[in-house]
Amino acid sequence: MKPKVLIDCSNWVDPADWERLSQFVEPLKPSTREPYSEDQLIAALQGVEGLVRMGSLFPELTRRVLEGAGQLRLVGVRGDRFGRGIDLAAAVERGIRVVDTDNIASSQPVAEWDLALMIVCLRNAGAVFRQMMGGTEKWASTQNEEGINGELTGKRVGLVGCGHVGQRLVELLAPFRVDLKVCDPYLPEEVAARLGIARGELDEVIRHAEILVVQVPHTPRTEKMIGARELGLLRRGGILINCSRGKVLDQAALIKRLEAGELVAGLDVFDPEPLPADSVLRRLPNVFATPHIAWCAPHAFSRYFQTMALEFERFFKGEPLQYELTLRMVDIRHGRI
Repeated sequence: MKPKVLIDCSNWVDPADWERLSQFVEPLKPSTREPYSEDQLIAALQGVEGLVRMGSLFPELTRRVLEGAGQLRLVGVRGDRFGRGIDLAAAVERGIRVVDTDNIASSQPVAEWDLALMIVCLRNAGAVFRQMMGGTEKWASTQNEEGINGELTGKRVGLVGCGHVGQRLVELLAPFRVDLKVCDPYLPEEVAARLGIARGELDEVIRHAEILVVQVPHTPRTEKMIGARELGLLRRGGILINCSRGKVLDQAALIKRLEAGELVAGLDVFDPEPLPADSVLRRLPNVFATPHIAWCAPHAFSRYFQTMALEFERFFKGEPLQYELTLRMVDIRHGRI
């Protein structure tokens, strides 16, 4: 008999992935489109070994819910790397494994947008676009001749944060033969060796960079980690890219350097969001700004469920999980490590 798996995953499901999942588990859909109470979810989980919580129908997976689901062995969640939607400690105590595949599914489009903004800012395209729209363009000029401009090939790149997005960006940068240096204290040595990454402390990486890419999650430790002091280490005429979270930068300090014409920035995230209509970042010619769209590749949305389904397949085949959510990961997110 196939293990039963209760699944709430919104509408991002490719029928082929559902069919594949059905080959080794019995997938169960919610019996109603109304949000479940804890009692309803506990009742629905009787005799169920797996749970996928990627939609909005199921309540938080509290200790009470997990203790009431006696046969539950594996839980899949999306976007819960802070452990807020599940009592992870209770899951660990009960031997329930937990996987989160959110960053895996979105890492490719975010890394591609990081790369796109790097190339865009090397031509100071924010200024060039404004001139084209105003009919004031200048041929063969980026209005950034004294800064870092032109081609990406061979440039010195600093990367702060090398999780799934950063690792994919490293792969994308390979054909450009950049001189890359990475700061990430949590990056496993075997991953750094596999990708051929040169590592450095934060100040060293910033000083190295002609182009600095910030790709860290927002945690208590990373809030404003790129502040006025760190921005002061970035060379005049340098390029700053941020597609992670706005709060990891001191936005006021960044604006000062941008207003002085000392940097070019490609920004997809802000503090706060949405960016206020009167923000100076909307008007500065040396800023190329987009409204938090790096992750948004609609044709790839089905990858969220696809990646989760593959994890469930591995688990029920007795194979190692690739994207397990651990207490250490949650502690890192909360700044406890």
